[in-house]
Amino acid sequence: MINSAKKFNLSINEVHLLEVLGKGEEGGRTISDIAAQLSITLSSVTVAVNKLRKKEYVIKRRDPSDGRLVYVQLTDQGRRVNRLHKRFHRSMAYNIARDFSDQEKEILLSSLSKMNLFLGKKVKKLEGNK
Repeated sequence: MINSAKKFNLSINEVHLLEVLGKGEEGGRTISDIAAQLSITLSSVTVAVNKLRKKEYVIKRRDPSDGRLVYVQLTDQGRRVNRLHKRFHRSMAYNIARDFSDQEKEILLSSLSKMNLFLGKKVKKLEGNK
């Protein structure tokens, strides 16, 4: 995936921003939505989105009823990169688990679920301290 990102002139962070957009609504996502999803500042998202727009991976459009809102959407090229990234993740998960027994897969999933819950609680606690 790193080689593919280089081929597309993208950083890994940019690929992950495209991933967030790929999970968004058909009408796009706001800069605020993206910042919240990635836990980064609005200004960082704005800079990254502007770079991606110049590279023609995203488009920006203002909300017709509220000009303060800017929606970001993937272009066809952005959707292509996002599909490749999803395929990479599926392939990686398959290759990691392909030699696991059913019991080992269950243990792995259980462990990851517990870690996810733990980390989710920590993030909420940190967000509450802001």
